[in-house]
Amino acid sequence: MNAIELHALLTGPAGLVPEPADNGIARTYFYQRVDWHPGRSTRVLRVLYDAQGKPARIQRCVSSDNNNAVLLTTPFEKRQVLEAAAQEVACLLARRTSRAEGLAAM
Repeated sequence: MNAIELHALLTGPAGLVPEPADNGIARTYFYQRVDWHPGRSTRVLRVLYDAQGKPARIQRCVSSDNNNAVLLTTPFEKRQVLEAAAQEVACLLARRTSRAEGLAAM
């Protein structure tokens, strides 16, 4: 899967929002809106490119607890990428729910 195909998959069927700038090294994808704030970050996946500009790795941002340790590597399969995106969004929503419940209990 090349960079254009991967971007189309992430912004189409996966429903993610890309960060505005594509620096050629990496691009981060968010859930619904771009929010970098640590306490409410919407980061879902980060695509890292090789020296030729081809997607080389995908970091799963939520489930790795923002240390970017959980990776997908090439070759990327459509099903694999969509499942990873869905799992990360589910983790993000679960985190939001538990945070909201914690605030409500105060």
